[in-house]
Amino acid sequence: MALKFSLNLQSVAAQWMLCLLLALAAVFAYQAKPWLAFMLLPEPMTQSQLKQVNDFEAENPEATQVLHAYLGIRALMAEEKLLLEQHADWDDQDRDEGWAEATEYLLAHLAVTTTNNELRILDSECRNTLCQVKLMAPTPLTKEFTVKILDYAKVLKAGELEYDDLESLPGAVLLKLKANKRYKFDEATSAQLWPQERKQWEQELKTWYTK
Repeated sequence: MALKFSLNLQSVAAQWMLCLLLALAAVFAYQAKPWLAFMLLPEPMTQSQLKQVNDFEAENPEATQVLHAYLGIRALMAEEKLLLEQHADWDDQDRDEGWAEATEYLLAHLAVTTTNNELRILDSECRNTLCQVKLMAPTPLTKEFTVKILDYAKVLKAGELEYDDLESLPGAVLLKLKANKRYKFDEATSAQLWPQERKQWEQELKTWYTK
């Protein structure tokens, strides 16, 4: 499934998102560098504020460049957040093949070694940041067996797999897990979210805020 996202500035939704981004940036910027907020706020600046900005930029020619870097990074972060929301559910996720294969092996191995082979995996599948493990279980699910499953989940947490949910099925349970890993996008989307300019912007901000 190709993950594509295009920010269309002509659309009403995109313009609303841009306004919201600028407003948030203004609040953040005011806390760090008050002059930045003056350039971000949608309301017209007062003469006093404008003079402060002009004086500051005269003394700091790199000010506009730093602002551009900050807004560029914030826009990419907003784009990534939207993509993550669109692929938060199981049915909407691609498979991160290398990670998924290794994690499925780990799930099977730990089910044997940590429970004295008392848990039997009927099926397991991992995608990008989510895993599902189908375990044979009594119906109805007993308290004792539930404890074994939760103990298994605790061990998996050390492997950065967080317990998400437990669904009862006829003769089985479906253990749902979330991975503590960054979502792996396809190459085209990754290049869009982390362009070469982003490294330069991050370095500019790091240099500025460590002055």
